[in-house]
Amino acid sequence: MKGKSTDRSMKLTIAAGIAIVAAAVLVVCLYRFTGVFTPKITEKAIANNLDFNNSRWVEDLIEISLPPYKKDFSIYSAFSASNGKYYITHVYATRAKLDEVRSHYSDQLENPRLPLNNDVAILELNGTINGRNVSVVNYFSEVSNLIQVEMEMSGENAQLIWRKITDAFPAQALSEAPEIAAFASGESSEGYVMYNNDEFASDVYANVPLFSRAYSFNGTMEELENKINSLRECFKDNAVIEEGAAAIQHNAWLYQIKALESFSGAKVALVIQKIPKS
Repeated sequence: MKGKSTDRSMKLTIAAGIAIVAAAVLVVCLYRFTGVFTPKITEKAIANNLDFNNSRWVEDLIEISLPPYKKDFSIYSAFSASNGKYYITHVYATRAKLDEVRSHYSDQLENPRLPLNNDVAILELNGTINGRNVSVVNYFSEVSNLIQVEMEMSGENAQLIWRKITDAFPAQALSEAPEIAAFASGESSEGYVMYNNDEFASDVYANVPLFSRAYSFNGTMEELENKINSLRECFKDNAVIEEGAAAIQHNAWLYQIKALESFSGAKVALVIQKIPKS
């Protein structure tokens, strides 16, 4: 009896071991080849857990609704606001033909509209997705096709994201450069956060957020340009200042200041980026 009991116990142990191994293999397969254990990316999740150090969050917002077509790599992405409206922009490179890209987005968009100038070298497409306006255009490149997708975004998630972008605007950078901070005294209803994915860019750091705001200027374009040019007196080193535009490296920050002309008058665009620690 004891021998039979021992044999039965061993068989149960072996069976349990096989079941455990089989379950482990199943979990690994589900994790690797399916999305069962991958947290679902949603607009709400991105807005609630916004991480500015993750340069993918902007393109994720677009790709939730509008997947790209044979994307080779990203060029840049931005979340912008203008007079209470919000936009997501993503530019990527693909070696796919424009006809294929055009067909891909035409199939996904609701009420796609193709202007007559579309041909083998020009892509221009408009439509909607989930009630949001979308535009898809291409830019010339000798190496591959550059595709820009821009989508309007509205609702609580968009407002939450913009509040977080506004709160994250680097106030410390302004406090460390009062001569530059003087340009941020006017009203502002426009701005963006952008990620440049170009590792070879010489003017900015790749995958590090660029925070920008546009401010009204109480004066003429000539007066604004002269004021920007006068920054030469304060920042003689690590600065490139031309007519109405300045690029300055000061302490741990990169600053770009540029004069803009709009229907409402002169504006100054201010872009700030934190220099990453090497």
